[in-house]
Amino acid sequence: MKHQKAVLILGLFIDASSTKQNIRSAEDRIAAMFRNNNIPVITSSAAAGKTKRFIDTVSTLITRRQEYDIAIVPLFGTWPSFLWQEIVTRILKQLNKKIVLGIHGGSIPERIDKGAQRFYTAMKRADILFAPSAYFSSMFTDKGFDVEVIENPVDLANYKFCAKEKIRPRIIWMRAFTDIYNPLMAVRVAKRLAEKYNDFEMVMAGKEGPLYNATKIMAERFGLKDKILFPGYINMQQKQAYAASYDIYICTNKIDNTPVSLTEFMQFGLPIVSVNTGGIPYMIEDGVNGLLVDADDDKSMFEKINMLIQNQALAQTIIANAYRNAQQYNDTNVVKKWSKVLNELSNG
Repeated sequence: MKHQKAVLILGLFIDASSTKQNIRSAEDRIAAMFRNNNIPVITSSAAAGKTKRFIDTVSTLITRRQEYDIAIVPLFGTWPSFLWQEIVTRILKQLNKKIVLGIHGGSIPERIDKGAQRFYTAMKRADILFAPSAYFSSMFTDKGFDVEVIENPVDLANYKFCAKEKIRPRIIWMRAFTDIYNPLMAVRVAKRLAEKYNDFEMVMAGKEGPLYNATKIMAERFGLKDKILFPGYINMQQKQAYAASYDIYICTNKIDNTPVSLTEFMQFGLPIVSVNTGGIPYMIEDGVNGLLVDADDDKSMFEKINMLIQNQALAQTIIANAYRNAQQYNDTNVVKKWSKVLNELSNG
C-alpha cells in the first residue's frame, strides 16, 4: 500500500516569487521535492512575521486535519523554535497524527548539554526521528534513540560542474557575516595567501550581518581592499558564475551540522577546505573528498589551500571524489528514503 493522504510539512517557507530560493529551509526543499515526485503536500504559511506564521501553522494543522495523517516537524536548538515545536507536536498528538521529527541546527549539541531532558521528552513524542547526517544520528543512538539518516535534498540538476584544469589561488567564501560563520578567519587566510601569491583573489558573498563592517575593515587594514570582493547576497545564477571563475571553496564555520553549501560546491567541482566543526567531518574525509583543519586555524587552512595549488593531482582526485559524494543528496536518492518512511507509517 502506498501513502495516499497529503503530508503536512511545518517549518519556514519562502514565497514562490522570492528571489532567494537557494536559501530555503530543509522543510521547504522537502516540500518541493515531494511535489515534484507527486507526493501531496500541505505546508504552513510563507508569510513574514513570527506571530502570523505561528497562528497560520496552528490553524493549518487543525482546520486541515482530515487531509493528512503524517506531519513533518523540525526540531531546532534555539528556545523559541523549541517552544514552537512543543506546541505543535502536542496538538498533533491530540489530533492522533503521526509525527516525523527532524533534528536540525548546529546548536543542538550545546543546547542538549544545557537541558537534555526536555529534548529527549520531545523526541519521544515522535513516531520517527530523522537527521540530515550521521553526525546527529550517532549522537542520539548513544542515548537510546533510533534516528534515520535522510539527507537534505538538493536539486543537483541546477548545479553545472565546472571543470578546473588548474587550481589557482582564487577563493570563494559564502555565508552570512555573523560570528558562527567566522568571516574574520577567512580574511586572515586571505592575508597569508596574498603574501604568497600575487594573483590571489577572493569573493566573500553573503547576507550582511553584525560582522560585515568588521570584516571589510580587517580586509582594508591587511591591504586586501582590491583583493577581496564583497558582492552581498548572491542568487543561483551568480553562484554558478563565481564557481566557474574561482577555484577553491573555504568553510570557516564555528558551528554547523550539514552545510548545504558544501554539497553545492562539491557539485560545482570546486575542491573544499573546511574547518572540522560539528557534522562537517561526517561529510568530508580529510584528503579524500576535501581537506579539513581545526576551528579558527587560519595557518593550517592556508597550508591546505597551498597544498591544493601545489599538488594539482591531489586537487583533481578530491574534486572527483567530492562530486561522486554529492550525488547522495540528489532529490532522486533522497525521495526514495522518504517514500520508505511514509509507507511504513501509513502501514503501521
